[in-house]
Amino acid sequence: MQIILKNSALFDGTGNDLIKDSLVAFENGIITYAGPANDFTVKKNSRVYNLSNKYIIPGLIDAHIHLDLHGMADTYLENLVENKLRAIRAAKEMETTIQAGFTTVRNMGSVDYIDIAVKEAIKQELITGPRVLTSGKIICMHSSGESYFSGMYREADGVDENRKAAREQLAEGAEYLKVMATGAIMNPGGVPAAPQLDIDEIRAVVEEGKKLGKHTAAHAHGAQGIKNAIKAGVRTIEHGTMADDEAIKMMVDNGIYMIPTLSSNYLMLLHGEKDGVPQFMMEKAKEISEIRKKVTRKAIDAGVKIAMGTDAGTPYNYHGKNSLEITRFVDENLINEKDAVIASTRKAAEALDLGDKLGTIEKGKFADLVVLEKNPLEDIHCLLDPENIIMRFKEGVLIT
Repeated sequence: MQIILKNSALFDGTGNDLIKDSLVAFENGIITYAGPANDFTVKKNSRVYNLSNKYIIPGLIDAHIHLDLHGMADTYLENLVENKLRAIRAAKEMETTIQAGFTTVRNMGSVDYIDIAVKEAIKQELITGPRVLTSGKIICMHSSGESYFSGMYREADGVDENRKAAREQLAEGAEYLKVMATGAIMNPGGVPAAPQLDIDEIRAVVEEGKKLGKHTAAHAHGAQGIKNAIKAGVRTIEHGTMADDEAIKMMVDNGIYMIPTLSSNYLMLLHGEKDGVPQFMMEKAKEISEIRKKVTRKAIDAGVKIAMGTDAGTPYNYHGKNSLEITRFVDENLINEKDAVIASTRKAAEALDLGDKLGTIEKGKFADLVVLEKNPLEDIHCLLDPENIIMRFKEGVLIT
């Protein structure tokens, strides 16, 4: 059956201006028309939704989450939750996420393949949730992170071991791979600026993914680690916190997407030790918070492609509050409202190599749509208000 959304204002995510009197048609989960209402003839027996004074945008995309972390102040406490219960909690978190208008998420590392189990539960319609892109475990060198995030890392040293680690994740059903190119903030002893896996080690992972048409993402704070990851062939740089001019130029020249994850430091600093965030996290968060914003601004000005990712699951960074990252872009005067929505739709889809299927409301793409009471191009903070989200469609299915 053809479904029609009419009389609303449409922001299709392509960069075009708002279409005030629009019509969107889709059938079997695929958009068949999106544009001015007077240019389309509605078929008989279509299901028509009259959305006068409403706004339609593409389904939102979060390109960096951890679905089995739940925003605990000290992420070590996540390890104390038994895995079966943790999987159930993760499933509930994904229901919350799609209710917030996010129809696609890319999971950036889970304990013992919980992300793959939750994705399968969504696929079997046991639960509702967004489209989940899975990574399995994060591939890293031997480091302190393994003990602090028990079961989330697959430690590997040397080219052959990294190749084997990549194959293990792919065999489990990972849809892309993630490597640690530098140290991290949220584990004791982690040094964000310090490189970790070498170029050849990362390249081995990238090559294994490419055999199956899958990309690799690199956790990378420090400049040298960013450069190593780019030379090795990754598609996205996660965080990019301390990128220097050379690293920024390399991102531009190689078409690399950067995902700044501004929310994670912002929320750690907002809550702080008084709300239980460990001192070692606070020290590193304070050190890099302003650097991250300055580098993101410099990267944008240089032409680096920026996609939205929240790092949801980190301290106080709750699933379902993902739109906070979109508002941070605007509140920090990095980009305007229109570009912030595009970073969370079209550019995020392109970063995930899904730009031919997702990210804009155009003929031939999946009918991933969000209907809003207010215009986010005028008030970006409306995306944080649950009452503002009237309807959500994922592949043409109304999510209630």
